[in-house]
Amino acid sequence: MTLSPRTAPAFIAQVVTPLAWRFAVVLAAASTLAVAWTISPMRSEPVVHASGAGTSILAEAAAGAVTPAAKLSYPAIAEHPLFYPSRSPWIAPPPPPPKPVSAATNSLTGYAVIGVITSGSARSALIRPPGAKKTITMAEGQELDGWKLQEITRAGLRFGAGDASYEMKFLKPSETRR
Repeated sequence: MTLSPRTAPAFIAQVVTPLAWRFAVVLAAASTLAVAWTISPMRSEPVVHASGAGTSILAEAAAGAVTPAAKLSYPAIAEHPLFYPSRSPWIAPPPPPPKPVSAATNSLTGYAVIGVITSGSARSALIRPPGAKKTITMAEGQELDGWKLQEITRAGLRFGAGDASYEMKFLKPSETRR
């Protein structure tokens, strides 16, 4: 269909006018709903109804008998949980006791004392890990494989872990490797 200056008023009367009225009705309905939702917000909390025999829920709501669920308390249910077979409250088990480190599981047996350095009150020890060519320098109070270096003496080192202790002595010249 081609529009000419003569046919344009007829086209507007036949097609555009009925669509404009429908658009206006839909727009009015949408604005009415938007106003209704902003004026009265919906309730977000659940409501528990304790209806008695012969009373309606609307009558109870008007009388104030409707209670929000968050205000109810059930201590008897909390004391005797429904899904535990013993029906007693859950109590956390005590934490396991720390495993003591024993000398039998000592991880320091492969280490070797290479030397001790003393300078005034400062003491350091040079230790070689098993299978390594580099040495480790340690001071008193530092840890090595879960063992704390407690004392550095001229004769060797004393490590402690819990109740266990381990003495690391200097190697004999025949035991050192080059």
